[in-house]
Amino acid sequence: QVNHSNPTGTAAFMGVTPIQNRYLVISSRASWKLARENELPDAPCLVYDYQKDIVVQTFSWGGQSMSVAAIGDGSQILLGNGGEAFIIGQPNLLYQIQERTSGEDGIDLELSDVQLFKGESTLYVPLERVDPTPDSSSEYYSTPRSDITKTRQVKSFPLLDDSSSSEEIVLEVNSAETCNLYYRKNEDYVSMILPLPGSEGYISEFHGGVYARGGDVLMLGDKVFVVLANYNGNNTVYSFDSQWLRDEDVSLAEE
Repeated sequence: QVNHSNPTGTAAFMGVTPIQNRYLVISSRASWKLARENELPDAPCLVYDYQKDIVVQTFSWGGQSMSVAAIGDGSQILLGNGGEAFIIGQPNLLYQIQERTSGEDGIDLELSDVQLFKGESTLYVPLERVDPTPDSSSEYYSTPRSDITKTRQVKSFPLLDDSSSSEEIVLEVNSAETCNLYYRKNEDYVSMILPLPGSEGYISEFHGGVYARGGDVLMLGDKVFVVLANYNGNNTVYSFDSQWLRDEDVSLAEE
């Protein structure tokens, strides 16, 4: 159950992912008017046990979560936070799935010690309203600042068509901000970032802001195809060799 008496409470459940054939992890957000009032959302995400029909955990208090994905071998949960072209203040956070050891049946999601990037902030701050004009990456292959993400969707894909592979791609779809593909291995930090040029969108004279709202990845042999669904504009398709995500010569610089 969700308490709607709090004026900064949950306004909508935005994303869901199943885990362990028993639970649903559900992301939620508060009203966007909080950005105008510079408030911290009080819209926690939920872990729902659909076999027992109960909420077993609320987590990520203070987050404005638009998307959720199980990543790695399914033992981690990634929240995509932010979601709108005019809002910043919400880093995308990783949670580790832990089995309860106290004899009580169930699981708990705990903030992971290893986030996507070394030194990444794990603090939510009050939402801040910003200029929604699309902002492109000023330098490709540089680590994006996690506290200014405007993430609409996160999704994970194995780089190889092999369930035993430890390589994966994480797609991060942002609004009015360059969308990214992240490469990581063995559930470690991201070792490669591939920004998608032009994916930040643009301002149309007739339709206003054209922004990415969702995306998907398709692997065909050694080719990677990324499809972005845009609000107010045509969809965009990117394609490239998978080797681009593995090239040791263009790895991320540590800061």
